[in-house]
Amino acid sequence: MTSVLFIINPHSGKVRNKKIEEIAHEELDSSLFQVDFMYTRYAGHALELSRIGVEKGYDIIVAVGGDGTIHEVSQSLIHSKSALSVIPMGSGNGFARFFGIPSSVRKAIQVIAKGEKKVIDTVLCNNEYFVNVAGFGFDAKIGDVYDKSCSEERGGLNYVKLIVEEYLNYPLQKCRFKIEGKEVEKSFFIASVCNSNQYGLNAVIAPEADITDGKFELVLVKEMPVFDVIPITFRLFVNQFNNSRHVETLHLEEFTIVNTVPRLLHLDGEPRMMANDITFTIQKQSLNCIVPKQKKSIKSITKDIDEEILDIAQKVKDNHKKVIDKLMK
Repeated sequence: MTSVLFIINPHSGKVRNKKIEEIAHEELDSSLFQVDFMYTRYAGHALELSRIGVEKGYDIIVAVGGDGTIHEVSQSLIHSKSALSVIPMGSGNGFARFFGIPSSVRKAIQVIAKGEKKVIDTVLCNNEYFVNVAGFGFDAKIGDVYDKSCSEERGGLNYVKLIVEEYLNYPLQKCRFKIEGKEVEKSFFIASVCNSNQYGLNAVIAPEADITDGKFELVLVKEMPVFDVIPITFRLFVNQFNNSRHVETLHLEEFTIVNTVPRLLHLDGEPRMMANDITFTIQKQSLNCIVPKQKKSIKSITKDIDEEILDIAQKVKDNHKKVIDKLMK
């Protein structure tokens, strides 16, 4: 019997999450799954509930909400035996989109029954984990202002308006980094630390990101001239962001921001202010996730074929050596 705990943020997807209990009982066979439900009541409550879930030994803990809910729930699951599953209810849903988890509640619940377990990397920022993307540039500023806005001010057009207003007043940032034993100074407009490849809404900032390779991507947009804003933004949605001349991508296991002033950042979209040095460290194979069964990519298939060819070549080489050895006797 697989035990499943749903942690539901009632303020995310208010219409769609009303029938979660009913759909869960319909889709999860009671002879195979023991299902329980808990609802969050305040900020930070999902973290508390997930900690209880891990302590009680639930096999799967389901975060029902947006990236903020996933962020809270995952804190307790990292380095535990419990697996994270997601019912996306947010606006961006970057983590869910990365794995192809359906936005339909019923189909997302079906993933729990029919998906597969995948062990992924996470990233530790000082003493707090994140699973998707963090940032300490313009994206952190937008996240902070958006988080402080009231619900009536949110939505697609207001979000675009917010970005334009803040862009016109946001200066180029500069800070010192410790990277692979060396201290360097870099200037940037956007700085994102990517475990997965996207912010959300399929805005892919790190096309080469692999959530299981033991590294994260530090993506720096070195400048953002007005006349390049539209072309750079377009690249986000066609998997070409890293090919822009304004973008620098570093594949790292760890780096530190040498902090001399309080710095605003976000972790999975959650705003934070940190005054001391900020260190990002990869946590390899640290979180169990339940995700849709993945089809092999062309890259993966090609790799398999290459390995088979190399294996055949080695066998031919070995047989050829044996023949030569016999002829030499």
